[in-house]
Amino acid sequence: MSFSVTFIQRFFSNYQAISKFYIAFSGGLDSTVLLHTMHATELPIHAVYVNHHLQKENDDWQHHCGQQCERWNIPFTVLHAEIKQQPRQSLEELARNARYELLTGLLGLNDALVTAHHQDDVAETILLQLLRGAGPQGLAGMPECKQLKMGLLLRPLLTISRKQINDYASEHHLDWIEDPSNQDNHFDRNFLRNDVIPKLCSRWPSAQQSIARSAQLHAEVSNCLNELADIDLQQASTEQTKILNIAALQVLSRERLSNVLRYWIRAHQMRVPSRKILQHVIKDIVEKQEIETSPMQSWKEGEIRRYQNQLYLLQPLSPHDPYQEICWKIDQPLYIESLGRTLMPEELNAMVLPTEVKELMVRFRQGGERLKPIGQKQHRSLKKLLNDAEVPPWMRDRIPLLYHGDVLISVLGYWNTAQVCENTA
Repeated sequence: MSFSVTFIQRFFSNYQAISKFYIAFSGGLDSTVLLHTMHATELPIHAVYVNHHLQKENDDWQHHCGQQCERWNIPFTVLHAEIKQQPRQSLEELARNARYELLTGLLGLNDALVTAHHQDDVAETILLQLLRGAGPQGLAGMPECKQLKMGLLLRPLLTISRKQINDYASEHHLDWIEDPSNQDNHFDRNFLRNDVIPKLCSRWPSAQQSIARSAQLHAEVSNCLNELADIDLQQASTEQTKILNIAALQVLSRERLSNVLRYWIRAHQMRVPSRKILQHVIKDIVEKQEIETSPMQSWKEGEIRRYQNQLYLLQPLSPHDPYQEICWKIDQPLYIESLGRTLMPEELNAMVLPTEVKELMVRFRQGGERLKPIGQKQHRSLKKLLNDAEVPPWMRDRIPLLYHGDVLISVLGYWNTAQVCENTA
């Protein structure tokens, strides 16, 4: 397949509704060729350089990119990443995540982010995923088009080899940056690119094309598995998307159960846990017929809990001090850090508060609390009310309790009492 501006025009003819194309422009060979070809098509493009401030040359590369865009009369923006490496964290992954967060933050509903990933990148990615023990989802490689929260991510060069890109750059006398870190085989991708893939290609000249074809087949398998998971998820769904019906899950084989759980977790933009953790979820939480406690399995990005006949997907709960007391000026929002939640004045609309009440105290369950909910004849213990309402145990100590003086007048979001009116009448 020959690579030319015509190839790019043909690719982008499918995206005529896009208002602006933001090109991730590093100044390297690949993104320089991408920028040059897209500029020749007269598409509405905007180049963006992300300065990671990780190498002494970063500012020089930023200057080079700015000059190149000025020469070609292309709008140019610089974004600055702040990267703080923690122990046992990959610097490559941190930089990539920071870069994509900044780039996707530019997008509007009808915009697209365009990157210069090509066929060689696909081969490297597939080999990395294979060595990590990935399944069909990981081995599917990179899609040419991906829907983001806002706009699209487009990769027009996935069928184009690095050699074709290099030939184009030489033919058009383009200037680009050579990043010396690309020769550092300490990084896994560089080791594959510089040592492993050349040896594979010396033995099997079409290795990269074969790997790309295998990725396409895995993408087809992954799509089929997702369709099956969607069917299973609908059978187990409840009114809340992060809660599933255990009984509907228990009729599935372990393979289908693993598939639907992965799909469910990914659907909520959370990283899927390891296979070992997922097997613990299946064996110790889902498949158990009778459970008296509320078992939980956590990983860095999330946790899965069970209560009665329902399975809950949660963000990791932040540390919470149930002994804290907070004064709430009820005409203003109140953010409670340990809950990650803001209490809004509108939440009090269902309560009948005397006009002189300007503040309430926010406390949390200690045990022994009692109240008489509106419409009920007698006081009841909060513990009994929570049990009867089947409120999950891990939520009970995190429900804001509103006090007027020493009187509990509201279990916010659940029950209110008229007692504040009686006491102030």
